Amino acid sequence: MSSITEGEAVADGGEDATAADLVAEAEARAYLAQVMADIDEEVRRRRASGDLPARVERELDSLFLQFSPVAGRSGNMAEVLRMVDASAYIDPVVPVGSAKSGGAVVKKGVRQLSLWYMSWITAQVGQFAASVTRALHLLDEEVTELARRVEDQRVPSAPVIERPGVHGPTSWWAADVPGLVAHAPGRVLHAACGDGWLVRTLAAAGLDAYGTDPRGDRVERAETDGTDLRDEPLLGHLEATASASLGAIVVSGLIEAMAPGERDRLLDLIDDRLAPGGTLVVHSLSLKAWGADDVPPEVDLAPGRPLRPQTWSHLLEARGYGVTLVPGPDGADYLVVAMAGAGVPAVR
Repeated sequence: MSSITEGEAVADGGEDATAADLVAEAEARAYLAQVMADIDEEVRRRRASGDLPARVERELDSLFLQFSPVAGRSGNMAEVLRMVDASAYIDPVVPVGSAKSGGAVVKKGVRQLSLWYMSWITAQVGQFAASVTRALHLLDEEVTELARRVEDQRVPSAPVIERPGVHGPTSWWAADVPGLVAHAPGRVLHAACGDGWLVRTLAAAGLDAYGTDPRGDRVERAETDGTDLRDEPLLGHLEATASASLGAIVVSGLIEAMAPGERDRLLDLIDDRLAPGGTLVVHSLSLKAWGADDVPPEVDLAPGRPLRPQTWSHLLEARGYGVTLVPGPDGADYLVVAMAGAGVPAVR
């Protein structure tokens, strides 16, 4: 039996340089957003006062499209198409202003003589440009829908992995969890809760706890005693949960098998759903236990594999958590205890 109070907790040092880089990048993005907002406000002001003619705005858009065709690193197809739409119209009425004496009169005369011809040409070119931009919009819609379908089917949802003796009320870490989340500023969620064994332990300790599990048969058998359990996958449940509404989240038997994309999505949701000062507790099998003979067959079919404890420290500290690692007694598993807001500001 292991206990944090017995001094087995191992605090892992953070990557200061990486954390500093993330903070600097977040500050740079905030500064860029402020600059863009100031530019938009200036454009609105000049439009309202008449200082920004439509022709000048089209010329500026054309120059921007020429020198920044993807609108920066974070630009997307829709943003580029907006610029194409703005530049598709061709104005046959050329400006006649001139700094030379009589120049404006000459230019105006030439414009009047050639306007009928230029209007005929620009009308055809404009019709062609409109057809091309419409085709590009349809292509963008098709590609976006295809990307969504690929993302939905790219990787199956991670299965719940439970190993005998490691998951359950007799496991070494079960007695530690109530103390780890005792001061949670909100409800405590146990993900992959099974029959609710940890939820009942937390409730007995006076905590407002509930659980979710994608395996509906286990949840149904345990609901008869009044334990608050939900037949829901963790990602779907968090997506429907309000921001900063949870005081603590305990994940066991689930996160080891997640693919990188699914795990990153989960951590993004946890960042938002945990209240300030909330606690994330992750129980994970080690790579040693992952290859043991007594693990279930779902291990071989899982899209991901367990992370090393030091990797968890790196990921969570970069998101602004204070992290403590608690090793298991035989090296088969470990706990990651992360306190929200205890490190550098989280980058979301």
